[in-house]
Amino acid sequence: MLERFFKKKEFKLYLGSLTVAPRTDLKRHVDQWDILCQENIDSSLRKRLVEIFELPPANMIKQPTDADLGLDVVVPKFQSGDMVDIALGDFGFPLMWRPQVEVAARIYRIDTGKTVLTASSKSRITWKQYFSRLFTLRAFLRLRPLFDAKDLDFLLHQACLDLLKKLRAAV
Repeated sequence: MLERFFKKKEFKLYLGSLTVAPRTDLKRHVDQWDILCQENIDSSLRKRLVEIFELPPANMIKQPTDADLGLDVVVPKFQSGDMVDIALGDFGFPLMWRPQVEVAARIYRIDTGKTVLTASSKSRITWKQYFSRLFTLRAFLRLRPLFDAKDLDFLLHQACLDLLKKLRAAV
């Protein structure tokens, strides 16, 4: 009889919105270019987010109940890695940055729009992986970007898995 009071409520999760924030930093002019053209990493990340979060859309619910939850996912920040030599007269130094992807999510009640839970996760490659890619023929010739959309897709998957673990642990 007491099980009825302590039983967890079953929730239904629906997809609210998936967003990739556009890059506004100066590094985007350096790390997405190869000799021939610019690689569009934004659209690649958007397409991969749709594949990762395959849920029914929240806007299809006509009469939401208190058991219906929506999930909004945003990639507020991402960067592809590269290295640039900056020379100031006789002095010079390298400027390096590693690829990283940050993902944030919000779970909210569809009927009221109130936020139930938020979480974020960041994934980046290790310095060992970065330097192993930096000293390759690809890096010296620069026919393609040092880190491309495939590398960021992998980081996006890692960040999303970590994010889902955090959301599951909090619920």
